[in-house]
Amino acid sequence: MTPAGKRIALMTFGVLALAAAGGYTATHLALKHGVQLNTYGNEVGGSFRLMDSTTGTMTDQTFRNRWMLVLFGATHCAEDACAPALRNMSAALDQIEGGRHNAVIIFVSLDPDRDDAERLRQYGESIGPRVVSGTAAPFALADLAKEYHAPIEKVPDPEWTYTMRMSPQFVVMGPEVRYKGMIDARADSTHMAEDLRRIMQSQNGG
Repeated sequence: MTPAGKRIALMTFGVLALAAAGGYTATHLALKHGVQLNTYGNEVGGSFRLMDSTTGTMTDQTFRNRWMLVLFGATHCAEDACAPALRNMSAALDQIEGGRHNAVIIFVSLDPDRDDAERLRQYGESIGPRVVSGTAAPFALADLAKEYHAPIEKVPDPEWTYTMRMSPQFVVMGPEVRYKGMIDARADSTHMAEDLRRIMQSQNGG
């Protein structure tokens, strides 16, 4: 190799080494510190940042001035519990709102290894237009689940190797991202509607 060629090779190696070191440092810092969450003074719930089903980013501020009904689970959901819960909540909102759309169901996948944007998009579409799905890196999900009092439990499964258990309740956040209550995720749509109507009427002063 000529001296000029050696210099070019060394420069190229140096650039690649710096890029790799920078990537490692950024990843290390992200894994160590993660996204800072804000409870906004809530006893349950607060801020979030998720990769949505279009590979974009959604945050709690995306849905400000709307009611948010937050459920944790996965598309590979233990006991196939997630889809029925989401459909029941969608039906409950239809009972309460009619044609109005001032509420959104946010489904947070605890299985980012399998629930990529395309899978989340297909899953949400199979439920209905009220459901918005998202996920995050494992360390960020752990912080978020803790904030929303949602357990993270991986369940062995003979077909899928494992599934993720659904959180036991929907967390209800008001239009100003204030915690308003919880609704049993295994209830039927009628009981969900009754509980949600009570919570919303309390917000509106009756």
